[in-house]
Amino acid sequence: MPLHEPTLDDRSYQQILNEALARIPVHNPEWTNHNDSDPGVTLLQVFSFMTESLLYRANRMPERNRIKFLRLLGLPMQAAASARGLVTFEHLKGPLRVEPLAPDLEVLAGSVPFRTVDGLYALPIEARAYYKADPALTEAERRDTEALYRQLYASYETADDVQLRLYVTRMLEPPAPGAVPPVLDLQNDPIDGALWVALLARTPDLVETTRALIAHSVLTLGIVPALEATARTLPPGGATDAGLTPPLIYERPVATDATARYAALEARPFGNVLEEPNIVELTLPGAADLRTWSGQDPLEDGVGNFPPSLEDSDVAARLITWIRIRPGDARGTTRSRLSARLSYVGINAARVVQEARVTNEIAGEGTGEPDQVVALVNTPVIPDSVRLTVNGEPWTRIDDLAAAGPEVPRRNPRWTPGVQPGPADAASAKVYTLDRESGEIRFGDGLRGARPPRGSLIQASYAYGGGREGQVGIGALSKSAALPSGLRVTNPVPTWGGDEAETVEDAEKRIPGFLQHRDRLVTEADFREITLRTPGVDVGRVEVLPLFHPEAAPAEGVVTVLVIPKYDPLHPTTPEPDRLFLNTVCAHLNPRRLLTTEVHVHGPVYVPVYVSVGIDVLPGRDAASVREAVREGLRAFLSPFTGGFEGAGWPLSHDVEQAELFAVATRVAGVARVNALLLGDAGGSPQARVPIHDLDLPRLVAVAVQSGDPQPLGELVGTATAPGDDGTGGPRIVPVPIVPDTC
Repeated sequence: MPLHEPTLDDRSYQQILNEALARIPVHNPEWTNHNDSDPGVTLLQVFSFMTESLLYRANRMPERNRIKFLRLLGLPMQAAASARGLVTFEHLKGPLRVEPLAPDLEVLAGSVPFRTVDGLYALPIEARAYYKADPALTEAERRDTEALYRQLYASYETADDVQLRLYVTRMLEPPAPGAVPPVLDLQNDPIDGALWVALLARTPDLVETTRALIAHSVLTLGIVPALEATARTLPPGGATDAGLTPPLIYERPVATDATARYAALEARPFGNVLEEPNIVELTLPGAADLRTWSGQDPLEDGVGNFPPSLEDSDVAARLITWIRIRPGDARGTTRSRLSARLSYVGINAARVVQEARVTNEIAGEGTGEPDQVVALVNTPVIPDSVRLTVNGEPWTRIDDLAAAGPEVPRRNPRWTPGVQPGPADAASAKVYTLDRESGEIRFGDGLRGARPPRGSLIQASYAYGGGREGQVGIGALSKSAALPSGLRVTNPVPTWGGDEAETVEDAEKRIPGFLQHRDRLVTEADFREITLRTPGVDVGRVEVLPLFHPEAAPAEGVVTVLVIPKYDPLHPTTPEPDRLFLNTVCAHLNPRRLLTTEVHVHGPVYVPVYVSVGIDVLPGRDAASVREAVREGLRAFLSPFTGGFEGAGWPLSHDVEQAELFAVATRVAGVARVNALLLGDAGGSPQARVPIHDLDLPRLVAVAVQSGDPQPLGELVGTATAPGDDGTGGPRIVPVPIVPDTC
């Protein structure tokens, strides 16, 4: 039977007072004045109020016991997570000089404070990213254009292994607010497999001055990978799949002659820029090597391995040099077979984290008693940022006071006679523990951890921050009082990772789960429970598939975790996890899994489905409302969260049946009869059943409901076709720019 929590007494003030007044005739019949003006009634009102307060405190005893139990288990509440992001500094105004910016620079998004993690040198230049794209030509246009350019570039096709390839120069536009971020696949979109970053001076007459100014400087490059991703893998042995990601190679032109040659730049990445937004520091060469080709023949400009041809004469006049970015290979070849997809590349970039700083806050005064507790004013606290002193002497943060040494060094009876405790043993007692969610600092009892002396001054310097207010859009980080004149800051991509703190109710719900899995991933229920409580992301649904490998046969020691976010602005009804979402889940699961377990964290693979229904509406019912109800019923039935007959989300490996959809439409109130229901697959072909396998889930692309006969699926699907694969192989490709007809 279920364990119901008893209520000690749920009577209110008025109920207690009414009960007391009702007992007066029984115990004191001579007392006949029961009005508020009677002194006896006033006393009863006072006693009723005091009794209600006492009952309220008594009813909170179970809640207090649960919180005490949480503390005994050592389970602190999950604090709010700080948002992270990437900012760039534009230095196109003010004095022409390299401006050093120290780390820990405060940047504001409205009233939400952020701090830069990295220091950098803000170079007074502009950067634009270009790539050589395949031109969008019809077959006839392509045939005529290729015939013309083969005549112009006939000298390049003298060798048998050479084939001309036409291209147009396109710029990788920065992400725009509210729009889908651009995606550039370095292996498929550019015909030469490279992204070209043009470093530009402010004006054409400042090119040589700027070149000499930035020589031997460090250029900080901010790179944002394409955030769409379907899966991450945690191989056995504690490693991740990050090592399988190909590195990026950064090169500069060697413009000493008319040959297209490049030299590698010294690069210092601060993380895997193909997995999450990060920065790379590039050391620029001297002014003599910081150049590009000039005075080329017009037929050589942009041909072959030379940088792309620039149509804008103003940009070409301001060009200092190029930086070529291309994927390497994790296996040692020159061209990667793995993913290298980018959404943004910019200069003068730095990482930021949502936090504010407090210096020398007086946390309290020591009493000399055991188990002293002081609290910091601002929460949640960033643990690694706390610097606590007692009377000016620094103390050290520790995870558990049970591991602390005694306040007074004592001799261990197991030691050899004459051996005395050293000074390190005494220093190990000056420790404290920190609850980052509440800001509570605890000291030892003397036997395990020292006590702050009576009258001692306890001071703390720390950083705090977190919460969903740190999730800001593009361009929101735009203010900084500490910026030098002429610099402007902005965030080219939205911030990520901010989340609210855990509530007491949610923390109490974790108690049974923690006692079962002990924060370790062993059983199927452990995977589901721990994944759902990943901090920093909102997980809407988790499915665990033991012994299932997404790309191979079933194998022992393999677990696949299907995760679906609660909300996706790009796909509201069928959310898809992005790269940052999967990285956060992997980072949460990795330290909790068994060493020999291979974990695949995967998003759903949605199968397009089209449905067209023809119905008859009951007389007297509003036809438009009934049709909309049928649409909503079908959407809910195929939803990843509320789908299926049990309403818990569309089950895995359950085919979409035409008969089941027919039944759902029939049960909608106001439907007299379903004349026909058409179910279409991704191509719009009528089907009685759409297969759903493994990690597949249905995605209702379009649904049409009308009175009478259903709308034909061909009209519902439309005439759009999927783009074909335009990859080429065989002969060596020589890119040739197309000269525009007009400027």
